[in-house]
Amino acid sequence: MSRHRNLHNLDEDDYYDDYDDGYYDEDGEYYDDDEYYAEQVKKEKERKAKEEAAKKAKANQIKQQKLQEQKKQLEKKTSQTAAPAKKGSVSSGGGISVGSVQPPKKNVVVSDISNNPNNYLNDPIPSLPQNVLKELKSDNNGIRSHLSLVILGHVDAGKSTLTGRLMLSLNHVSQRQLQKYQKAATTIGKSSFALAWFCDEDESERERGVTIDIATKFVRTENFDFTVLDAPGHKDFIPNMISGTASADAGLLVVAATTGEFEAGFARGDDDGDGSRFVGQTREHIVLSRGLGVTQIVVAVNKLDAADPAWSKARFEHIQGLVLDF
Repeated sequence: MSRHRNLHNLDEDDYYDDYDDGYYDEDGEYYDDDEYYAEQVKKEKERKAKEEAAKKAKANQIKQQKLQEQKKQLEKKTSQTAAPAKKGSVSSGGGISVGSVQPPKKNVVVSDISNNPNNYLNDPIPSLPQNVLKELKSDNNGIRSHLSLVILGHVDAGKSTLTGRLMLSLNHVSQRQLQKYQKAATTIGKSSFALAWFCDEDESERERGVTIDIATKFVRTENFDFTVLDAPGHKDFIPNMISGTASADAGLLVVAATTGEFEAGFARGDDDGDGSRFVGQTREHIVLSRGLGVTQIVVAVNKLDAADPAWSKARFEHIQGLVLDF
């Protein structure tokens, strides 16, 4: 009952007296929420626009003041420069004659430069030594010719072994190191790969018996320096072969003379068993190296001792005809 008594005694005017205060502005105008916030945003934009306009007006005023000061300084300098030119000689009538000032005369001295000891044009031209060509050659003796050579060819053609044999012949590797590699290669059943290990230094390359990445070796002869790039011959590593060939000056193409190996490297079929076109790496390396700017290529026919018959001249001439014509 007490609750109902409180409701009966409630003065509604006093209870709702401040209910709508948040929706009226200072002038007594009513706004709902959307109109109120929209009006506030509009006023804020107008305030910012007025501030920006005031800043621009102030900046323009400062700029105009600076221009006026620069103009006054320029006029002052111009008047100071022109003042001496207006001075003249005093005439008999007490006035100033502007045009009576004569420029000072200059004494021009004419001298014979041919007899002047300080004239460097009269110095004699130094004569060149008689043996200048010989001296130039002697100065260039310390500069050695350098060639970057890439070793190309089909997989298992003997590229790495040939490169190792070259390094051994030029005394860039020792017989002791070769014996160490021969012993290690025999242990894993790859005794014929000992020379190739001078180039194939990665364990995975030695286990698989194929070159995976470009092997870079430096060799020196009596008159020339060589950077030898042993390129991988397997078709899966063609991108690595391209990266090495792009920096080469010349190429050494190694082809195997054994029956079947040469044909596999030089073949071009329509299907590799998986729907792709088969191309031997001998043929592919020739095309790629030419496209990369290697136009000087020496062909080395390898494994003639394993040909049938061994050291067959007919086999050599057959390979020579196919490769050179291509």
